[in-house]
Amino acid sequence: MNQSHIAPIELLETIIKALENSGQLSESVIAFIETALFPAQPKALAAFLTDDESESERDSLLDLIFSPDLAVQMTLEPLLEAACWSAQDRTALQDQLQASPIRAWIKMPDGRQLACILVPDYIKSRFLERLNLSWQLEPGIRASMDEGLSPAMALKVKVRLRNANLRPNADQQTVLCRFFERMADDDPDYLACMDLFLSLLGKDVNAENVYDRLAAHKRFLFRSLQQAKRFEALLRHSNMETLMLQGVRAPHAPQDELNFQMRLIDLICARLFGKTEIIVPPMDAPLRVVTDLDTPDAAVQSLMDS
Repeated sequence: MNQSHIAPIELLETIIKALENSGQLSESVIAFIETALFPAQPKALAAFLTDDESESERDSLLDLIFSPDLAVQMTLEPLLEAACWSAQDRTALQDQLQASPIRAWIKMPDGRQLACILVPDYIKSRFLERLNLSWQLEPGIRASMDEGLSPAMALKVKVRLRNANLRPNADQQTVLCRFFERMADDDPDYLACMDLFLSLLGKDVNAENVYDRLAAHKRFLFRSLQQAKRFEALLRHSNMETLMLQGVRAPHAPQDELNFQMRLIDLICARLFGKTEIIVPPMDAPLRVVTDLDTPDAAVQSLMDS
């Protein structure tokens, strides 16, 4: 028997309810509107959302508004996990979803209603695509999670794995199981560690080289941090435009974020391997004065003594 028939109606109803309640604009969506479209005034937004002539730009905004957030995904995850969805099952669910007229209120972050819209079929399809119905957790990884994680944390991690669409090979499964078995899930930085770990978990990783990969990434972050510090020092003496004309690039991340990422790597390495990569920062030393330039031996000795 195909397990996907366990609760298809429940899943459909939950998705419809999620779409009906997804019209709340977040601060990040407001920032996007301000940057890419126009000042996010309620009247202008309401007119834009009901204007058929701006269909392309409006659909892009609706796609952002109705993208399932983590709260919605955590609600849906138990239903998705309980079934093995085939391509045929997904098509049937999409047909049912498209046949269901869904109306949703678009609201400002403070709850003010802007406009009630009929959710387009395109947005329904995109919502369903992002749920990644066919992805299933590997049994070995599931066992490690059941053993090493609390139910609440396991749910959050499953959503992240589904979003990553990770279909791990044998080596990746071994590494992930080690992570779930050895990392303390009550650490406040656990999910940040998980996100970083997943970003470095390429197909070529194995149980033998994962530490080297983490150490290499920490060295990369350290170099970026030094570049950021140099850029900050230059900026105290020149403006941004001058530095850009000189070909000086702005750092790709702020210093506190780089330090945070390095700390996460230290935490992961300490838990998984009992060691971490120690990087000694360069020391600023005063210029050495060579007193006897005419005698090579004396010049070398002068440098050694200074």
